[in-house]
Amino acid sequence: MTRFLTPQELLQVAQTLPGDPACRDLGVLDGICARACARYMGRDVYGSDWLKAAAMLESTALHEPLEDKNLFFAWLVAEVFLNTNGVYLQYKPEDALALVLRAKHKSAGVQEIAAQLRAWATA
Repeated sequence: MTRFLTPQELLQVAQTLPGDPACRDLGVLDGICARACARYMGRDVYGSDWLKAAAMLESTALHEPLEDKNLFFAWLVAEVFLNTNGVYLQYKPEDALALVLRAKHKSAGVQEIAAQLRAWATA
């Protein structure tokens, strides 16, 4: 069973960032969490934890809820969600940044982001 993050938990993640950037839009944090939980006609819109994490990463990268450090935050949101659900990743930081940038510039969608996250999963 998936354990979803709350907006309050996302604020706690943001507080771990260098400089503790302020949240400029709490509604975006709520939207990030709601997107991962989305259901339509009784089914999850994002049918796996990989897709849920990817949707959260994409939403964070696109909507930039913090005053600063949104790229790093987008990555942490996805990684913390996966870690909370028992999934751990092994990756090069520059590769993670490249994935977030591709999400931000809409050159990688949720399916592609999820596939890359899955490829980085440790056994």
